[in-house]
Amino acid sequence: MMDLTTWLGSVPGSRFIPLFDSNNRLEVATKIGQPSGRRLLRRHPEMEKAIIEIVESGLPNEAWEGLLYIMGFGQLPNFRPLYVGKAEKRGVTRPLSENLTNIRKNKHMFARWGNGLDYHIGDLSQALFKFKGYREPTRKFERWAQRLFVSRDPPVLREPVYLYIAPWLKGNNGPSGLAGSLPAVEKEVIALASSQFNDTLLNVDGV
Repeated sequence: MMDLTTWLGSVPGSRFIPLFDSNNRLEVATKIGQPSGRRLLRRHPEMEKAIIEIVESGLPNEAWEGLLYIMGFGQLPNFRPLYVGKAEKRGVTRPLSENLTNIRKNKHMFARWGNGLDYHIGDLSQALFKFKGYREPTRKFERWAQRLFVSRDPPVLREPVYLYIAPWLKGNNGPSGLAGSLPAVEKEVIALASSQFNDTLLNVDGV
């Protein structure tokens, strides 16, 4: 089994980018979502650009299964994973997942990093700013807020937060050296990160 951070750098087409639009004091910029009126954390422009490019270049490729992402503190080779997830090309009932449809304008979902509730930026923003929604903030994103931020208003990060993104193609090899599907490699990476970074990882039972 390959060391996780070593493997991350070996995946073809992978990118490593800042997740949040923050200043040199690590204060994350916010905006008011329309038409919801909710206060939302801002994604870094480089992160949005990378997601759009990977999705738009991957969709025409029949071998492209979607993208693997890992949020973490710091940069390679000292990257410490916080959360491992995926955005699959295929939807539950449709050939193309709604998470990836019309990716340039689909900021509500945006490859799981969208502004809506049940998506990472929306859920984390609700945990931080306590705006009203169809449900209360979830325990999962309360944990994210506590781990990521030293201050909630203004939202100030404990450390610089980066997002690793890798386009996943059929036949790509996971850290074990064996080829696997995107769901399979997500589970493999979570298991490896749980072993090597148990003190920081926020995934619980693969969720």
